[in-house]
Amino acid sequence: MTTLNSPHDRFFKAVFGRAEVAAEFLERYLPAAAVQALDWKTLRAAKDSFLDPELVLHPADLLYAVDLHGGGTSYVHVLFEHKSYVESRIGLDLLRYRVRIWEQWLNAGNAGRLPVIVPVVVYHGTATWGVSQQFADEVVDAPGLRAYVPACLYHLIDLSGYRDDELQGAVMLHTALLTLKYIFRDELRDRLPEILGLLRDLAQSSNGLDYVRTLLRYLAQAASIDRLTGDELRQAVTQTLSGGGELMLTIAEQWEQQAMEKGIEKGMEKGIAKGIEKGIEKGEARLLTQLLTWRFGPPPAWVETKLAHAEPALMEAWAKRVLDAQTLDAVFVERG
Repeated sequence: MTTLNSPHDRFFKAVFGRAEVAAEFLERYLPAAAVQALDWKTLRAAKDSFLDPELVLHPADLLYAVDLHGGGTSYVHVLFEHKSYVESRIGLDLLRYRVRIWEQWLNAGNAGRLPVIVPVVVYHGTATWGVSQQFADEVVDAPGLRAYVPACLYHLIDLSGYRDDELQGAVMLHTALLTLKYIFRDELRDRLPEILGLLRDLAQSSNGLDYVRTLLRYLAQAASIDRLTGDELRQAVTQTLSGGGELMLTIAEQWEQQAMEKGIEKGMEKGIAKGIEKGIEKGEARLLTQLLTWRFGPPPAWVETKLAHAEPALMEAWAKRVLDAQTLDAVFVERG
């Protein structure tokens, strides 16, 4: 599997790797004819191994399978571009990907006509996207031979070309699109309170908290110090999230404490990322304590000890058992 070295790639794949986010995004921003042809309730991520591991031009590629309303399966292939320059051979790259997907589809034992592949490019760079959206424009124009050159269209979603009120969706999608739009811009400082304010409507669940962690880590790692200093980011988080629910308040309080103890302003990535982890871990433990109390009454001391020293992944596993477990012990039983 390709290593994602860019924080932009990691953020995009973490967010749009969620089938529900990807389905909402594509249904909103693909052309109407394509939207009507596909059953978005069936969208699911295709296996990573379906793409040729040697074709690693775009490490943040995502491939989804989605059923056609008329029967059969199609694919939507998304490339994410964050470069400061526009990739001039994107049409050729997409054509190569399509051929590899079809080849592997056949090698998997499938028969009949090849599935439709819808190529999508998501771009949020600062340079103007001036590349044609069809492969045929990369080939010499010979009038008598045009019929032999495939058009191979792709759909471009250039976030810089959308107004803020056009970048809509549920909280995860909405905040992700706005963040990606402004991450390279000086306006990020002014837009950040509005973006973070949307998080207060996020469901206070393990998935919601995981997304908060992902978004704040991305801001800490990817925002230029010239656009947003560590202290400005800390202030925006503590002031905005403190107006949300209890878990958001916990995150805000931990950021404030982390700033005083460690000095966040000395390093955005190290100090802030650690503050994020501590705040969210404490919030997860507090939420799990509330759920346990609701099901089984005030938890005994041994439970509080477990919660105080548990890793986030373990707390998430316990939280998933709370609603179905018949006894308190069943929540914490060791499973092989």
